[in-house]
Amino acid sequence: MGGQGLKLGTVPFLNAKPLTLTLENRAGVELRSEPPAQLLPLLENGTLDGALVSTFALFHLPGARYVPEVGIASRGRVRSIRLFCRRPPEELRRVGLDGWSLSAANMTRVILKRKWGAEPEFAVVDPLRPPLEDESFDAFLLIGDNALREEAGGLDGIDLGEAWEAFTGLPFLYAVWVFGSGKAGAAGRREVETCRLLREAKEEGVARLDEIIAAAGRDLPYIDEAAARDYLTNCIRYDVGPDEEAGLKRYHEYLAEDGLAPVDWDAAQAKMEI
Repeated sequence: MGGQGLKLGTVPFLNAKPLTLTLENRAGVELRSEPPAQLLPLLENGTLDGALVSTFALFHLPGARYVPEVGIASRGRVRSIRLFCRRPPEELRRVGLDGWSLSAANMTRVILKRKWGAEPEFAVVDPLRPPLEDESFDAFLLIGDNALREEAGGLDGIDLGEAWEAFTGLPFLYAVWVFGSGKAGAAGRREVETCRLLREAKEEGVARLDEIIAAAGRDLPYIDEAAARDYLTNCIRYDVGPDEEAGLKRYHEYLAEDGLAPVDWDAAQAKMEI
């Protein structure tokens, strides 16, 4: 496309597929896949116009705005955000955080502190080589397909989507389409056209869930078709409404209280016009 397309980033996880399937090989769109934590620098330096990125990144990119009504969320069980524990959560002293993660890693910090009163030491771990045998970690977090792939192996696997909903009564919004300041109008598009493109991609992708699920069961060695259907239809939610936005605001409030996000982030200003 000679650099003329709308430059978008996504994550290499099954849960993103319904939002990106119809963007692949689409004229006027350049789609690049990277781990979540690597997308924020690409937005910051302008390599990408926008990305399906962790909501944590939304709070830290000055002037960033997000596309309403589209995202990756859960209300309760999520399956792909799991904290593997060797001891009860209130007794954790050292926790490994998935090095690919932004939203879930910081969700882990705030939920451990508020739900279980735990403020352990945190260290980054490689999600492709989780510390299953390293007993210096009382627990470790895995996200996305790495969490789906990993067997608990006798550890207690806490589903943090369930834990968040039980504590707050709200869904958790993990990722949204985020654009740097002025970037939603890149490649000759108006902002409203970019929003429409990504909302329509969601609708078309969700309509093709059967195709996505069949491909996952066929091509991914760590999930069969029944498990993929349960995950993409019963756990992951792609519509972002008032409840998901309330969950996003609550997450920001907790982060700001703990010095992990700017206190002056404005939810209303961050939402793009559609």
